[in-house]
Amino acid sequence: MGLLSRALELAGIASVVTSWLGSVTRLTKPPRATFTRLQRGATLGQPGDAAQQLRVLRATLALLEQDAPLAPITLAEE
Repeated sequence: MGLLSRALELAGIASVVTSWLGSVTRLTKPPRATFTRLQRGATLGQPGDAAQQLRVLRATLALLEQDAPLAPITLAEE
């Protein structure tokens, strides 16, 4: 996903990625990214936890308001 995100940015399309902290995505250095300590498959929040999912989604989408590249953001969500 990080490589795809970088390619989109080079084409002039803003993009953002969210992933779990231990993923290989961090190594690809996406232009805008949030990382969580949540489990694989639940990177936007725990199943059934709409409040957590909204927090992660809002923090991730907020990165689109800033010029890339940005340093990755590690969210406190667990």
